[in-house]
Formats: sequence, C-alpha cells, structure tokens
Amino acid sequence: MEENNKNGTNAERSGSEGLLYGAESHEEVKEGGNSLAYSAESQSQDTAVINSVHLDKSPESKNQDMVPVQLRKTSEPEHQDSAPVQLEKSSSIESPTAQSSPSPFYQPENSQPMGQNPYIQPMDGNLMNQNPAGFGPIQVPPPILGVPESKPEKKKTGLVVGVLCAVAVLIVIAAGGLLFKSLLGGGDPRAQLAKGMANMAKEMAAYQSSVARDIDFAALNQLKDTSPIHTRIDMSFTDPNSTGSIDNIAVTLDGVTDYQKEMAEYNVSVGAFGFKMNVASIVAADNTLYLSAPLVFQKEVYSLELTNLGRDFNKSAWSGLLGETLPEDYSLTLFGDNAASVDSGGSLVDSELEKIFGRQGVTFAESITFEAIGQKREFSFDGTVAEYGGVRVTMDKDAYNEAIEAMKNDILASDYYIDIVKEYETVYGSDFDEFKAEMDSVIEQIFGIRYEQDVVIDFYMDKKGRIVNISTPQDIAVSSEYSDVDSFAIDIDFSGQERTLDSIEGGIYVQSGDEILFMEISRKAAITDDFYDEDLTLRIQESSSDDEITFWYTNQWGYQDHTFDLQMLLEVPDSSVGVRADGAFTDIVKGERYTFELNHGTITIDGEDLLLMTGSITTEPTENTIEVPENATNILEMSSGEISSLLYDMLY
Repeated sequence: MEENNKNGTNAERSGSEGLLYGAESHEEVKEGGNSLAYSAESQSQDTAVINSVHLDKSPESKNQDMVPVQLRKTSEPEHQDSAPVQLEKSSSIESPTAQSSPSPFYQPENSQPMGQNPYIQPMDGNLMNQNPAGFGPIQVPPPILGVPESKPEKKKTGLVVGVLCAVAVLIVIAAGGLLFKSLLGGGDPRAQLAKGMANMAKEMAAYQSSVARDIDFAALNQLKDTSPIHTRIDMSFTDPNSTGSIDNIAVTLDGVTDYQKEMAEYNVSVGAFGFKMNVASIVAADNTLYLSAPLVFQKEVYSLELTNLGRDFNKSAWSGLLGETLPEDYSLTLFGDNAASVDSGGSLVDSELEKIFGRQGVTFAESITFEAIGQKREFSFDGTVAEYGGVRVTMDKDAYNEAIEAMKNDILASDYYIDIVKEYETVYGSDFDEFKAEMDSVIEQIFGIRYEQDVVIDFYMDKKGRIVNISTPQDIAVSSEYSDVDSFAIDIDFSGQERTLDSIEGGIYVQSGDEILFMEISRKAAITDDFYDEDLTLRIQESSSDDEITFWYTNQWGYQDHTFDLQMLLEVPDSSVGVRADGAFTDIVKGERYTFELNHGTITIDGEDLLLMTGSITTEPTENTIEVPENATNILEMSSGEISSLLYDMLY
C-alpha cells in the first residue's frame, strides 16, 4: 500500500520535478541473499577459496549485514566425471535449498514481494544518492578492465569471448526458431514447454510502453512515403564547469524531407544569450547535395553530385591535391527504396538474416529431444519453498557444430554483410583489406565456439505453466581456437509474482583453467495503472579480482502522461560514465505527429556533471516545398587555384 501511495504522489509531479533535480536523499533498504557467485563442490579436503567476491546491489552499502559469497573451484577435475561448477553461499551459512536440490546451483532467496521491493521505488528522488557516482543501486557489458599487470591478457580476452559466445548461442537458438519449430506437434513435454514459452512472450508484451502505440510509428513511416515531413530539433547545451563568458549554446536543426520526390532541406543555426546565427543550409535533390554557409562562403553555393562520385573525384583536382583515389564505380544514394520490406514487416537485411537462421534452425530442430525432468527441483521465491518440474531439452552437439559453422559461412558470404563492409572502403583506403580481415575475424570468433558434449538445458515451470528457471544441469564443455574457454553454464531465475519476468536473477558462467567469469543479470520491474518501473543491472566479474564492470539502467514510464525518468550508468574500475534524463512525449496525433520533450538531461563522468541539456524534437507533416539552389558551383569541377582560394578563405 505504501508503494502505491508513492506512485500516486509521483504521478502528480510535473516532468521538471523528477528524480534528477532537487531530489532528497533516502536511505535504501537492502535485500539479502540476492547475490550470486560461482563455485564448485570440492572433491578433496584442500579446496581453496579463490577470492571473496561481493555482488551486492549497492557498492556504497557498508552497514549491510550480508554474508559474502565466494567463488570456488574444484581442483583439477577430470573432463568426463567432473562435478559441475556450483553456486553456493559462504560456508558460514546454510542454504535450505542447497542440500536437497538436484540443481548444482544455489538459488537466491527473494525475501520481499514485488509490491514491497526496495529496489523498485517511484521516481521521486529515492535513487539519487545510493552510490558514489550518484546514480542509485548500481547493479555490464564489454571487456573487463583493471586486470592485474601480471595476468596474461590472452586469458582475460578468452573469458570475455566465452561469455559473448554463450550469449550468441542463446540468441542463435532463439533466432533460428529452434524451440518453436520443434514444439509443433508432439507429446506432453513439448506442449508443456510451448505453453511456458507462450506465457513468457505474453509477459514481455506487458512491458511495452504505450507511447509507441499512441504515436503509431508504423503509420507515421507510411505517411512519410506520401507527404513531406517537417522535423525541428531545438537543443540547449550548458557546461556547468565553464569559467568563461559563454557557458550555454543553443543549436537548432530545422528540416523538411520529401521521400516521394527524393528531396530534403536542412537549416542549421547556433546561438547564445538569445541570439542565433544561420550556420549552414543543405539541400538534397536528384542525388546531389547543395551546401551554403554564409559565414564562410558568403553568397556562394556549392554542389556535389553523388551518383558517379568515384569517377568524378578521380578526375578532379581534389584527387591530386589529396593524393587519394576512389574506386571508379563508387557512389552514394541519398534516398534508398523506402518501401523495401518483407512480408513480416522487417527490412531486407532482417529478411536475409532470418533466412540464414531459419535454414540452420531446421538442422537444430531435427537434433532436439524433449523429456520431462525426472526429479523436481526445490526453489525458494519470496520466502516460500516449492518444488517444480519441467522439460529437459537436449541438442546433439554434432548437429549444432555443423549448423553453427554453416551459419557463420552464410553470414560471411551474404550480400548484406558484404555491402556493410564495403561502406567502409573509402574510409580505410589502402587499409581496407586489413579492416575486412578484422571484421571477418570478429564473426569467426562469435561463431567459433564448438560443443564437446550434447547441449542440455532445463526449463522449470510452476503450476501455472510459467517458466521460473532456465539452467544447464551440468557445465557444458566447449572448445574454440580463438579463446581458452573450457566450459560454461547458465542459471537464471524468473521469480516475479504477477509476472515471472518482474524479477530476474542469475547469469552465465564461463570457466577457463583456474579462472572463472560471471556475467550477472538482475532485473526488478513493477507495473501499476499509471507507471511502469524497471531496474536492470548487468555485471561482469572475475573470480581472481574485485574489479567489476557494471551497467545499470532504471526508468519509469508514465502510461497516462507519456513521461519518462531514466538513469544509466557504466562503471569500470576507477571510472564511470552516466546519463540522466527526464521528459515526456507531447502533442501526439496518432500516425501524424508528436513532440519529444527533454526537460533535463545530464552527462556525468566519475560522478561529476559534464554537460547539461534541454530541448525538444518535433515531427509532423507539412506543406512546405523544397527549392533547389540555382547557379551552384560543382565542387569536383573546381581548378587547383579555385580550391586553394576556397581553403584560404575558410582558414583566414
């Protein structure tokens, strides 16, 4: 009830009174038992503790009476008979579920119901002062920084690649329609899992913001095909640390785009203290750009035709002055086929990817077997202990390895991949072949994991048919020529009451030799009649180091007034970057227009405000016509003398 009252109070606030400005500090209530750590059952009495790693919600919490969780590993386990790496609490406390559960992983206890969750608070300022960077309970992507100098870089890179490969495996399985293709027709286990997947999809739909539906972006995009669209961007930037006379600059971009006629016009102006100056005007027509900049070119207008850009540039004086050439057939297209789409509503690129995944998905599907899990597993959610069964999905390792290799080759040979890489040909010039080789290597690494044993994934479900846990019953042995990864495991709980996805805890665990890397996901969400709150944390941590990489995101959407109030933070050892913003979508006419209002925006580095922003973006249909400038000077037809004179005037 108290939480609902807070939400109701927050609903009455204006957008400018959000959590980002003038917020009062509140002491946060901590939730015990939610940290996850990676450990292994010892096969001998001399198992050593690698390191004690704390994964609590807030790095600032000093008084929390929390039992540290530890990262443990068995000593030199054998490949076939090794005990799976396990999650467990410190030996100083007994888990009621760890002893009786058939699962190798310790299950975190969610001690409070969603309605009283201390991590989901109305956006009224409670999250502001809960960590050193000023962003709330930090709860992680990219490679880990802060490695001890004595530690080989190859090992760390291998672990990060291992996590990315584990994630890629899950994405590939889902994108290929592996499960859904295999669920069509079949016995009880298939039907049970199909119901669980359908329930999860239904829950995900509940988190969609009403803004997209009320604006109807699909209808707005269709309107662009038949009517000119006016877009106006007004932004104001303030440097809070400025010591000079100018600490605020306003930038305006006013443009009209006519996709039907393949024309566009954009005017850029900047100003300070209420004064604005026209900086430049750009017109696009007949695949040609027209540029005017009164402060630099006076009344002169310059044009650049893009259809035969490579040929025209190589013939021009610019090529000799710069000492560069372009491929003769190089060209740019300002307006592509705006109507190009597939039946599913996606782009042509999506369609090609879908076909690639779909072809290999058939191979996946044919290798899958489904069976009911023989022994129920004990879970403790919200203080209640219950036993759940589910469905075990087993995929043949050889079928996967062959399919993933074919998928990699299909992507490297696909037109969309080749076209994307070619777009950088002029940027890298003579180094393009090296750049392409690096891009190919990235694809090779992402799809470079190979299974050394059949893949087994368990889906546990409650009595309502909702998936409450996805996990691997044992560590899955893998190999790769690009990394030192030995195995990985997955264990993720979905324990929300109204929607299981309201509370997500767990992660992916990767082992390489004596090193263990844990990528944790922690999410809390709540939906009321007025608001949708989300608190998401992604974290990467090594067993041999206290250093972490943490990405934290929280947001509150207002369903009725289309407001938002968000914070994001990326924290690495000794540094952090954050973004805070609040505002609203206003002036909405479904399928025709809307205005995005940014009431306050802040970019923060290491806890200090670096840049403040405010402004708006408006999109609407217009009757304005675009006029093509006359008597423009073709840039590529200028002589060396004219180019030198132009450059001199620009510099002096």
